[in-house]
Amino acid sequence: MRKVLIVAAGATLVCAGVLAQSGMRKPGTYKSAAQIRAELDKSKPELGIVAGQNTQVVAAGGGLIVVRRRTSGPNNASVHDDLTEVYEFVAGGGTLVTGGTLPDPKDRTAGIKGGVSQKVQPGDFVVLPPGTPHWFSQIDGSVTYVETRFPVK
Repeated sequence: MRKVLIVAAGATLVCAGVLAQSGMRKPGTYKSAAQIRAELDKSKPELGIVAGQNTQVVAAGGGLIVVRRRTSGPNNASVHDDLTEVYEFVAGGGTLVTGGTLPDPKDRTAGIKGGVSQKVQPGDFVVLPPGTPHWFSQIDGSVTYVETRFPVK
């Protein structure tokens, strides 16, 4: 048994050395559509708001990629001073309001005042620079989008 352990330890060291020399890297992150759907179906809405479900795909280098599904119902306006967000819409649609101001920062369900409304649908992209208020004023049944977040340095 001791001989087997010594051989196994030696083989592990040799393999580690070969992998280090050959430049082998970790594989990328893969998450299937079925896995994402299942995680969305199980997720609990943030802050008790019925409109939002999400699942994290990957967090790397300070950035984050999530898939979000929102349905018709109460919806919070948001603003993030410390990151840029990119949305790629993949299913459903609605109206996204960007810019303007939050009339009541303590009650984000009050939406946005003075923003620009844009209908969104699958294939659309939206880039939200740091400090940009954003809010779904209307969701047509549901909307699903990939959200990529980049921290401001």
